[in-house]
Amino acid sequence: MNGEFILLNKIKWLYLYCDKYIFSSFPKNELAIKIRLETYLHSMIENVIKANVNKGNIRKKYQTDLLSDIYLVDYFIGIIYLKKIIVKKRFEAFITGLSETKKMAYKWIENEKT
Repeated sequence: MNGEFILLNKIKWLYLYCDKYIFSSFPKNELAIKIRLETYLHSMIENVIKANVNKGNIRKKYQTDLLSDIYLVDYFIGIIYLKKIIVKKRFEAFITGLSETKKMAYKWIENEKT
């Protein structure tokens, strides 16, 4: 159970980092991408919490949904960087945090199988 809280805290960090450094720099004509990124970050938080309170196949479903959300966040942050909405330093910091989150999620799923 402690591992899930570490994962949840990492996702919260990603969201707060986005809120402070990424969302603030969005031009009005790119708001759709911002909304999608924010939606998937919220979904990551929801899926960790839902997986934490459920068991069996339902837990596995939410863990899988979490991984899907991580990959979608990765995709959208890449698009944001390619469109030069954020600078390389911010992109790299976010990607590092997202990569750590992905590793934690995979470890959590792996530990469930044993």
